[in-house]
Amino acid sequence: MPERGGTSIVVDVADERVLIDCGPKTVYGLMDAGIPFGEIETMFFTHHHLDHNASFFHFAFTSWTDGGRESLTVYGPDGTDRLVDALYDVYAEDIEYRQDIYPTDGISNIETELVTDELSRQMDGWDVDAVPVEHSIETYAYRFTEHGTGSSFVFSGDTRKIPSLVEFAEGADVLVQDCNTAPVDEDRVPDADEQFVWQQHAEGEGDLNQSTLTANHCDATDAGEIARDAGVETLVLTHVMPYRDLESMRRDAESAFDGDVLVAEDGLTISP
Repeated sequence: MPERGGTSIVVDVADERVLIDCGPKTVYGLMDAGIPFGEIETMFFTHHHLDHNASFFHFAFTSWTDGGRESLTVYGPDGTDRLVDALYDVYAEDIEYRQDIYPTDGISNIETELVTDELSRQMDGWDVDAVPVEHSIETYAYRFTEHGTGSSFVFSGDTRKIPSLVEFAEGADVLVQDCNTAPVDEDRVPDADEQFVWQQHAEGEGDLNQSTLTANHCDATDAGEIARDAGVETLVLTHVMPYRDLESMRRDAESAFDGDVLVAEDGLTISP
């Protein structure tokens, strides 16, 4: 999509670097941010829509060949194992060829872990918990908590507003919240002839069904209310469609939430 890559978040927790989702342009975003992607050996998928997993094959290869990654464990809902199996099926000959060139075996030993609503895992210096949210397919929010500092980070995944997400995010330092529906800023659309197209996405005009978006995503007011009710410190609005009115989004969130509100952009870095 114009302006932005797909959904992907790197979380530094304890002494580990974790990747959540792997949407379009993820590998290039890691490069631009100067993040050594070979250090990422743990991944979490919120769900398996294309805008959240399209770069997985690219990441699996590049973090191995260019980054020297030695292992990878991928957590996610149903379909995660099939995604990894597809990598091996489609690229079997390519993998065999590259294994003669690169010194580590970081591509052939990718492990998968099925995420359910009972996921609560203690890692080395941090915990991860998951809760199901309500989207068009099976989707999970994740909470990461660092043992030493007690700092906590929550990513909502794609979801409509639900009470269980408020409980799950309670007291988090940072909540990164789905905020897909928002008005178009016509001044930001480069071609005036395209303005109606992007307004369709915002309002559901013509053949586009507004209820599909609003039933499966939050808007900025929803996000602010979730952050307020959960008592988080910082709210980050993400999953932003192209040419949105970003200031309007921020104001709508701030009308419900008096903490810090940020609108995510590619390369944004946040410290709790």
